[in-house]
Amino acid sequence: MVTILYRTEAEKRQHLSAIHILERDLGIDEDSIRPFYENELRALQEHARIRTFLSILVSRRIKEKLNKGLA
Repeated sequence: MVTILYRTEAEKRQHLSAIHILERDLGIDEDSIRPFYENELRALQEHARIRTFLSILVSRRIKEKLNKGLA
């Protein structure tokens, strides 16, 4: 099954902005963080009814996993 990550251009910009913030905050280049971010996004999208806060939730999960050494 193919998951559509970004339904609108605005949603795409929101997630790209979150990726750039993670890149800056964590010191990880975009090419490394993007696949990790998109995998987390796919996992959360399956159950999301409201997509507005997905970028925040994905970013939080990535930071938690990196802090626990799971990434």
